Amino acid sequence: MFIRKTTLFKIHISKIMFNIIIYGICFSSLALSQETENQSLPILIHNYRNGVVHVGQLQDETETKNIKWLGTAFLVDESCTFATAKHIFNNANREKLVIRFQLPSDLSKVRTLRARVLYEDSKSDIAFLKIDSFNNQPCNSKNLYSFPLLVEMAKDSLVGEAIFIIGYPMLSSDQNIDYPAVRQGIISSTNIKFSSGPMILLDLFGVPGFSGSPVILEKTGQAIGVIFGPGPTKRNYGFEWATPICQGDYLKATETANKK
Repeated sequence: MFIRKTTLFKIHISKIMFNIIIYGICFSSLALSQETENQSLPILIHNYRNGVVHVGQLQDETETKNIKWLGTAFLVDESCTFATAKHIFNNANREKLVIRFQLPSDLSKVRTLRARVLYEDSKSDIAFLKIDSFNNQPCNSKNLYSFPLLVEMAKDSLVGEAIFIIGYPMLSSDQNIDYPAVRQGIISSTNIKFSSGPMILLDLFGVPGFSGSPVILEKTGQAIGVIFGPGPTKRNYGFEWATPICQGDYLKATETANKK
């Protein structure tokens, strides 16, 4: 009788712990959703743009004004790690990479810093950049906005969801525009495969320079993809493609880099 009661008690405790874990996960997602709902879209975008950076290559080691711009990247932690599209480094000198961003305290000013490639995924178009130090101290990016990533990609449930992207499109001949631009659209499909696997098809027009930009889920503020480009479709069709990204990609990148 004692054994039976003990077993029932353990089962009861296990159920309670399971419910607590599930409640915690749901509550975290709900809190994130409510946080975005309680702010207007212009305020949210103002915050998000503080986590989006311009990626380029120095043409002259001593002159930060002479930069060949490659694309966009976005912050994913508080220690200066940025996600971007791997293909922007095609034909680029990885020893001369820089990022540039507006200062949150004064958007009329920009800061340019040297960066390095932390990790490039062998099977997808995802890469990560890293700034190791600033002012002789380990780099700390707490003053910028760090984008939360999905724990895992629930692709089928995202079709029809509103999204927007923030990046640095090439809008002029000098390509030196340090003001991030926003485009809004919806997720058209998550099941069409090309390259390494299923991609996210977006119903919005893309522009060169947006490559590496975050695809932001409007209702939660989470980054769910990295802009790839027109992919197998032409840009005049009005679609853009993105590579899915989640926390597993970030963990893989940082763990692999730490082993080197």
